[in-house]
Amino acid sequence: MIWLAIFTYLYYLQGVEFVCSCNITQAEAGTDRLFAHMVNNRYELLLTDRLEPNQQISLLCDGNAQVFTSKCLKNGHFSPALPKTNCLRAIPPSVVPTVDNTCPHTMYLVGFWYGNTFMELYRSCYDARTMKSYFSISMVYPTYLKSKRPPTAFDTDGIITPADEATFQLNSIYNRFEYLFGPGQSYVTSPRSFSFDRGHLTPFADYSFPKLRRQTNKYLNVVPQYNTINRSNWKIVENWVRGQKDILRVCTGALGVLELLDRNQLVSIYLAPNMNPVPRWTYKIISSITTGIKYVILTSNNGWETQKPNPSSVCKVTACPTTLNPSGTGYTFCCDPIDFIRRNVPNLTGVC
Repeated sequence: MIWLAIFTYLYYLQGVEFVCSCNITQAEAGTDRLFAHMVNNRYELLLTDRLEPNQQISLLCDGNAQVFTSKCLKNGHFSPALPKTNCLRAIPPSVVPTVDNTCPHTMYLVGFWYGNTFMELYRSCYDARTMKSYFSISMVYPTYLKSKRPPTAFDTDGIITPADEATFQLNSIYNRFEYLFGPGQSYVTSPRSFSFDRGHLTPFADYSFPKLRRQTNKYLNVVPQYNTINRSNWKIVENWVRGQKDILRVCTGALGVLELLDRNQLVSIYLAPNMNPVPRWTYKIISSITTGIKYVILTSNNGWETQKPNPSSVCKVTACPTTLNPSGTGYTFCCDPIDFIRRNVPNLTGVC
């Protein structure tokens, strides 16, 4: 009877057509080619590393190079196979300032030109005069590759000066705290103390391809974020977003200016005089394109607080999803999306 069951099962399988998705490998993703696909007769950046059968992919190079086009077959292979070599001439990244009524300052589009088509990766609302990042807007697609972290260098894009850039350095932050609170202050105790990271708004890990990851290392895409919060609770939030394996629109931003106590008064923290403000809060507005479900996640940026803060001035606290467990360093809350957007970023209504 057992052999009869096995024979029947094998006979059944002969009539079954297995359909597999196509996964881009590390070697294929690691070239300097741009991965794109056609949407409404124009190229857009491909933001996922897994394609379904019959989906087509285009790999783009500069210098009038022929477009390499491949198709995902039902057996899980690309035809023709994807190249593992670099372009003779790669397409350089671009940062394009534009007017956008959601942004009170300058909206910078980060992406790549291919001919007359600009392929946007993300956009960031930024005030170069004060080095203030307001928010970024990006699309997040399911990714499965574990690509390497990009080099630690950050681009100024000609928007800020080397002196502005230096305000993120450890010794500069220490000197600034000594100026604000006096010699021997207890907040940043030495020029080697880790205090604030260049915390990404749009994180590099949201993308599979190294060429795209590298474009998140820009000063227009960072805020001073307390280092242990950035590497703990905020990282947990970022990982949770990617773990949804859904198509998402994500708006990430900063609110307020951090204030710290000096004797009997509060001091607003700027890493340079009237420039490079340290935000009080960072947030993510996450909207599912497929279901319409929306979340707002808010995280404190005060690494010196020892009691849970009250976020009521910016957030109507709601229960977080059961799959989100921000149990690391820092304090994280989930907020009512309608209330949060109305009170804090009404300019993003209908966008995020």
